[in-house]
Amino acid sequence: MEEAALECKEKLRTALAPLQKKLNAFDKVKRICGQTAKHIKSQAQHTERQIKMEFEKLQQFLKDEEAARIAALREEEEQKTQMMKEKIEKMTEEISSLSEQIRAIEQELGAEDLSFLQSYKDTEKRAQCTLQDPEKVSGALIDVAKHLGNLKYRVWEKMLGTVQYNQC
Repeated sequence: MEEAALECKEKLRTALAPLQKKLNAFDKVKRICGQTAKHIKSQAQHTERQIKMEFEKLQQFLKDEEAARIAALREEEEQKTQMMKEKIEKMTEEISSLSEQIRAIEQELGAEDLSFLQSYKDTEKRAQCTLQDPEKVSGALIDVAKHLGNLKYRVWEKMLGTVQYNQC
């Protein structure tokens, strides 16, 4: 019986060796899986930071582009506003001159006949308007199409110049 038990124990010990070997293999693969899981987490965090950085660059590009486009609009607004102020000033001067001329002629019309006839030739000359008709205002409005036309496409096209394709 002792011999039979010894023989059975020896058979089990022999059968145990491959199981132990398999256990070691599973432990090794488990450790590798754990290391891989940590590496995956590290990769994901690093990649997320890179994605955020790239989007921050794109957002900054868009903010800069927006600022540049608004600055161009403001510059055009300022130029056109200045042009209108100058035109209004000129019109005000011409209106004042014409009003004064009309007032003087109306005053002559109310004068005594003798005085009126004596100054008629001079008054008639003053009644001749030497001012040219006012010019119509053209090109005075903001060129909205220049600022908004194909805006997304033009910004996208400009953005392409800053983008590089990186094959990983």
